[in-house]
Amino acid sequence: GPHMASKSEQLLIVVSILEGRQFPRSPRLSLVVEARFDGETLSTDPVEHKEQPQFCTELAWELDRRTLHQHRLQRTPIKLQCYAVDSSTSARESVGYIVLDLRSVQEIKQAPKWHPLLSSKYTKLKPALLIGMILENDN
Repeated sequence: GPHMASKSEQLLIVVSILEGRQFPRSPRLSLVVEARFDGETLSTDPVEHKEQPQFCTELAWELDRRTLHQHRLQRTPIKLQCYAVDSSTSARESVGYIVLDLRSVQEIKQAPKWHPLLSSKYTKLKPALLIGMILENDN
């Protein structure tokens, strides 16, 4: 018979941006992380630009299983861009980025991992972000 076009199960890719380490202390600046996936950009609130910035933010994208499968086949990345934002002028400068691999996202909770910032502005310090990823059923 015909294939039932039931509403496909919705999933959430949840990326938890927890904290940073080995950042320089910059009282005039704040830090923001922007995450881009499939043309949709989500952003953390600005936090203090200090040695261990605390983001404690969950960013989530909704998609169904078929779309997720497509993205995994195409290796669509989740790209996190970290910015230093000047509190007086709102000018922002990229201080590095991280690319997350969608194929490593699972439906079981995994321990968050430290990801070093790539092409970081702070070369001597090697800053990193602690990031968790999980796939949740969106019921």
